[in-house]
Amino acid sequence: MRMQRFSPGRRLVALAGVAALAATLIGCGASDEESGGRVTIRLGYYAEAGGPADKTMRSLADEFMKANSGIKLELESAPYTDFFKRLRTQLAGGKGPDVWLSDGVLVQEYAGRNSLRDLSDFVKTVNTDDYYGVDLNRDSDGHIYGFPQGAQTPVLFYNKKMFADAGVAEPTGDWTYDDLTAAAKKLTRDTNGDGKPDVWGMRVYSPGFTESWWPMVKAFGGDVVADGGRKVVVDSPQSRAALDWMLNAMYTENAGPDVVTTKALGSPHTMFASNRVAMQFGIYARTIPANAAKIDLGVAPMPKGPAGRGHVAIANSWVINKAANQRKAEAAWKWITYFASEKPQTTWAGIGEAIPINKKVAASDVFLRPGTPPADRQAFLDALADADDLGLNPVWTEYTTAVANQVDRALAKERPVGDALTEAQREAQQIIDRFYAKK
Repeated sequence: MRMQRFSPGRRLVALAGVAALAATLIGCGASDEESGGRVTIRLGYYAEAGGPADKTMRSLADEFMKANSGIKLELESAPYTDFFKRLRTQLAGGKGPDVWLSDGVLVQEYAGRNSLRDLSDFVKTVNTDDYYGVDLNRDSDGHIYGFPQGAQTPVLFYNKKMFADAGVAEPTGDWTYDDLTAAAKKLTRDTNGDGKPDVWGMRVYSPGFTESWWPMVKAFGGDVVADGGRKVVVDSPQSRAALDWMLNAMYTENAGPDVVTTKALGSPHTMFASNRVAMQFGIYARTIPANAAKIDLGVAPMPKGPAGRGHVAIANSWVINKAANQRKAEAAWKWITYFASEKPQTTWAGIGEAIPINKKVAASDVFLRPGTPPADRQAFLDALADADDLGLNPVWTEYTTAVANQVDRALAKERPVGDALTEAQREAQQIIDRFYAKK
């Protein structure tokens, strides 16, 4: 749901479970018992209490139970970080929810820890061509442990007013990374007269790498992992070229704030909404703060690199606890397929939180032209249809943290790019090898 969870450090805390939090059941009670022919399942999800996602989820749960009188849902919710801390504790004690909403990048981690039911047989009962993101949940052995709830993929966000005021032509699908640099330079300004830029053309760096260096590495022909997530390949000339582009844009062309400045300005995800940058790579969820700030928002395809656009995506997904019995698992699957159906997906699209995974809803005006900017959202669907996953494997959080730490040092000019990538590859490969050595 809120995709700022792409920050690897934040996710590491969520999975590490610094402190045990008591399970707080919100909704119909704490009973796990089945009685009177009615099956009770505990359903967990992350959302801010009382927020649009929380209210909508509760409303959909009520509608589901009215239509399925033999199933009772007991809802458990908490904000993102608290939810996953609590879940870690619950699973360790054998008391996890029967079905829960997982950040898509965590599905294989839970599966690797033997916490999830293999949904492959359930998935065979639906036409997967009707949905986005199913294959993003497929592991290297072909098993599917999650079914999509909503999708996120980055495209190029731009401020139409800032472009018009500067007399710069708006981005098109033909833009290359050179075009991106040239436009960003024209849009960078010193508005307070101190001789230094305070408004930039492009937010180049973000600690949440999905909207920063990962798609750039792929666009320049590199990758982070290969062989089903078992081999780290980030140390390559193509990856170095991508990071060199970022360094040049920030430090030579002054087309975007450098790493220190970006961090000093607070969350990089607020920079576009506060008119500090005219462009950014942004996932669909970033339309919410942009519209709240009344930005004249446009979106365009990602720029072309030497190897393409570098599309990546994540499908936040429903998963079923391996400990759930068959009856509970079947009830949970009924909820999952209900949520993926047209009416609930239309309702969920109304809060603007994610790209609908139901292709019929995604192709409708409910998503493409909902009355709030951007006027046309086809760029998201085109990117999603062409996207790869984010190098998922059972130690995703740990190995991506190792890579991101080294890449951040290179982008902050604390060490040479080549040295950082060599060390990133060495550390990440050790993490992956340790996991598979125990299998």
